[in-house]
Amino acid sequence: MAEADANAGEEYGEWYKYGRAVLYLEMIIAILVTVFSLYLAFQGQAGAIA
Repeated sequence: MAEADANAGEEYGEWYKYGRAVLYLEMIIAILVTVFSLYLAFQGQAGAIA
């Protein structure tokens, strides 16, 4: 797997590593929003925001 990642830049171009970084950042943000939403829902405060 590491070998495939090492050669990925040659196959896809220089944008590939930045595209992956942005994708991972978006995934982290989505997880944080989900956790925050669940926290508010279980605390009974979700109605105050909506």
